[in-house]
Amino acid sequence: MILIVTSKQDGHVEAVSNHLTAAGAPWIRVNIEDFATNVEIDVDPATGSGWLTVKDSRKAVNLQDVGAVWYRKPEPVDVKHFELDPAALEYVEAEFTEVILGLYAILSHAYWINNPFTTRVAHRKLLQLKVASEVGFAVPHSLLTNRLESALAFASGIKSDLAIKSLGAISVTRDQIGCAIQYGIFTRRMTPAELSEFGDKICHMPTLFQQFISKDSELRITCVGEQVFACRILTRTGDITNDDYRFNTLNLEHKAIECPELTGRIHAYMKALSLNFACFDFIVSTGGESVFLEANCNGQWLWIERRTGLPIGRAIANELLRHALMTGDSGSTPEDTPQVSR
Repeated sequence: MILIVTSKQDGHVEAVSNHLTAAGAPWIRVNIEDFATNVEIDVDPATGSGWLTVKDSRKAVNLQDVGAVWYRKPEPVDVKHFELDPAALEYVEAEFTEVILGLYAILSHAYWINNPFTTRVAHRKLLQLKVASEVGFAVPHSLLTNRLESALAFASGIKSDLAIKSLGAISVTRDQIGCAIQYGIFTRRMTPAELSEFGDKICHMPTLFQQFISKDSELRITCVGEQVFACRILTRTGDITNDDYRFNTLNLEHKAIECPELTGRIHAYMKALSLNFACFDFIVSTGGESVFLEANCNGQWLWIERRTGLPIGRAIANELLRHALMTGDSGSTPEDTPQVSR
């Protein structure tokens, strides 16, 4: 059995589950925000055995039969239907969260794309830059600081403009009456003069400053197990997309490419952080050098598949199916297991 952990709004699931269905593979989807209202469980913690039933799909799974888990983009469990005061509601939400995390831990025998406990560490941007450098990727000159004098010295030393970016979520959203207000930043270019102008704000928040690298293009490389799918995204010189392609992704040219010079280091990075899936972002400088920016271990890829035809969804389905069968039958080998057809 293959377990898919996600949310109702996740548009990526069908791009994989359709392949699983076509191959006759058993799978079950759990939308975590509905866990409190749509999931029934009976679990013996001492043995790690038990059943999980999703009421709306009428699917049930024995936890010991789960051979692979695809951990996508789950939302927090929704407990608003409980008519409780705020403190009690917070307690109930914390209990449900602990139940869900406990189930993840019990499923340690399964193959994960990716294990959420591993992902939590691998998401850390500071660690990513360290590991990327250790496996041989070129990385931007970087400094994390909340001291203006250090930031100014860094800018003077690299003799170029700076790039600033968020370390965590791209943005946060606050609901207002009739609208939603979004706060956050993509990667933005900052001159040394602007740094001095806003220098009084640096002391309030440690900020990651990096060397701004003039780019020819960006690479979005999706790694699924041993398979590597690379896409070149052509940004426009003088346009805001030259700071960060995400400002206007859909209107930029996408092209599937090969990247054999990066593949070995990508696999070394994945091994170092115990990942089975990641989406890598690189800048290709005007000098032709590929410079590592980050690796999202739960990144989006469906738009790449649609723009380029790269079979990423099929690769994920094959990876889940192959390992689910190997977990269920210790005598199986990768060559014995069926593959999702084209």
